[in-house]
Amino acid sequence: APAKQRRHAKPSAPQPPKHHTPVPMGVCASKTSTADTLIGGRVVGTTPPPFGVTWADRLIDAPIGTVVCFDNGSKKKSMMSLALEGDAKKLRENVGAKLLDNILPRIGIIWNELGVVKPVTHGNASALDAIDLECISQVSGSDSIYVATSSNGKMHVFKLYYTQPSCLDWGFLYAEHISQGQLPSPPGAGEVEATCCFMNDRSELMMIWTGRGGQELKESWTRQAPFDYMTGGVDELKIELGRMVGVTGNPKWRTASSMQVHVNGPIVEFWFTSVYDGTEVDGKVLTSEMDQTSPEAKAAFKSVLAKTTFGLGPSYTDIIAQYEGFKIEAILLLKDPGDNKVKAVLLGTDDEIMGSLLGVQPLQEAKVAGMGNFGLDAGTPKFVNLAENSMYETFIPKSKFGTSGFAPAGSFATAIINGARV
Repeated sequence: APAKQRRHAKPSAPQPPKHHTPVPMGVCASKTSTADTLIGGRVVGTTPPPFGVTWADRLIDAPIGTVVCFDNGSKKKSMMSLALEGDAKKLRENVGAKLLDNILPRIGIIWNELGVVKPVTHGNASALDAIDLECISQVSGSDSIYVATSSNGKMHVFKLYYTQPSCLDWGFLYAEHISQGQLPSPPGAGEVEATCCFMNDRSELMMIWTGRGGQELKESWTRQAPFDYMTGGVDELKIELGRMVGVTGNPKWRTASSMQVHVNGPIVEFWFTSVYDGTEVDGKVLTSEMDQTSPEAKAAFKSVLAKTTFGLGPSYTDIIAQYEGFKIEAILLLKDPGDNKVKAVLLGTDDEIMGSLLGVQPLQEAKVAGMGNFGLDAGTPKFVNLAENSMYETFIPKSKFGTSGFAPAGSFATAIINGARV
């Protein structure tokens, strides 16, 4: 079995973004085209009352082997730069942060119905050393290839597989580096908050990405382009420019915190979450003694789950559910293998010092005003404490399990179900 590694080849320096010319949306455009379109616009139906936390002993609908990314990683200055500045205090603090970084999870696997996440630590993938991963997507399920994206737009493509088993164990889950690339964003646009890699209706591998919005902005930008996972880059000559608007109408809410794209025949759905972080915008204070059911948490953290639908006449947006007490930063659509319709949504939260929850939001088709028979009723979601349950297994502090993205399990999941380990 390959030795444990945390190093990888130094990637080439990212090239400066090219000038982006909008791609016109004509009769030959893909159904998933977002050129000159608005995600989050024309909200129809009524907004449901918010859900709080309803605890479950276990989540039988949470897919074992789901790949998780976390937004860990020190953004502090390098130790060399601090030494040159002669700041001894900051240098000592930075040394501690860098040492802690070595054990903080970047990529993990949902191990059981209790929500326990086992970090992936073996491999040479750049994702294992990445700073502030915001999202992750599956490129190929049969080959277990994934792309994780940092807030600075850097993409990390890797393959997950089990090393050769021995007489003592099944081997270890190994993350093999494939490529790195850089997502171009508008000048001065800030960080990339949500991305999704998906196959469009023409069987083209696409990448869509967007900024956070919020901070007194009522909307954000979107970009979409063909994605080549072998090089880790997007086709900058085919970038489509679009917009995304905040569905709550409150500029203190982030426009997007996660995104998934679902193509089902002629219908294309852009699922997303939007969150309010009162600790960031309003100075609300939370402590590690609190949990997501406390009044303080309900006042500080709020989320909505929504989707914008194209292909059924004029596009529309449906606010499917509201939540209070936690920030939903990761979603995964759980689809019926028969009709490919979304039956539930896996929810992952990043609640800062309080840790992270794993939940399942059940859905049922319903007739809703403005959507005909294509509306959805949200049942009561159930949650387990991902951070706390994982802490007992890994001894990593629960505040370091801030979930930022989900991707479907790959072919390696069969080995996990049969008793393999990370």
